[in-house]
Amino acid sequence: MKLAHYTYGAGPIKLIFLHGFCENNTCFNKQVLFFKDHYTVQTIDLPGFGSSLPTGTGTSMKSMAEAVLECLNLSQNEKVYLLGHSMGGYVGLELIKLIPNQIQGFGLIHSTPLADSEERKHKRKQVLAFIEKYGKQKYLESFFPGLFREGNYEPHKDFLLAEAMKSTEQGISEAVLAMMNREDNLAFLVNSEIPVFWGIGKEDALIPESSLFEMATQCKTSYIAYLKESAHMGMFEEAELLNWNLNQFFKTFSQG
Repeated sequence: MKLAHYTYGAGPIKLIFLHGFCENNTCFNKQVLFFKDHYTVQTIDLPGFGSSLPTGTGTSMKSMAEAVLECLNLSQNEKVYLLGHSMGGYVGLELIKLIPNQIQGFGLIHSTPLADSEERKHKRKQVLAFIEKYGKQKYLESFFPGLFREGNYEPHKDFLLAEAMKSTEQGISEAVLAMMNREDNLAFLVNSEIPVFWGIGKEDALIPESSLFEMATQCKTSYIAYLKESAHMGMFEEAELLNWNLNQFFKTFSQG
């Protein structure tokens, strides 16, 4: 399927950003502005979000990754940096499996290679029931505040809700099911030679920092950006610090 995608800049190194659940390409606006003068930056709307239509036949992390690959237009030997926020990290892990030799570095921004726990799967089912009963707007209004450190949400509230409302209810529900049924990719990531960037929020209520630090130590090459004033949305909460660390990561592992 064709996904909406956007390209900025024309630098020799390509950065690909994959957004999280109930977001779209615009969640990386501050990263695009920071990097577009020196890199080629590509952002994508995943199925059912932003300007991309839902699949209509259900989806999975693998099928999302396949759809992303279709719109990347990579040359055979081209190397890229792949960055995923939350759900985007799950998609990114599946994309690595499709083009393992073309990933220069991989970033998990408030994301994890682990599959859902049984408790988390139960919560996903509750989300599906809530959306079916009350609709996407009420769900989105309840969803975003918990992603931010206390006091950080209000400046971004109107923007996030307006962008999230572009998503389809079907796309949101399909993504919930895809996250609930995704594979555990910790062993895959630990055994990979690809350098891994970890964007870790000190106050992230969804993914405990201790879990991410532990997994980072297991990987062969890790770069950790510890965002002490962020929860799950460092792209908004501490954009300057996140961007600086991403730039250090790219400079460290770029060839030539």
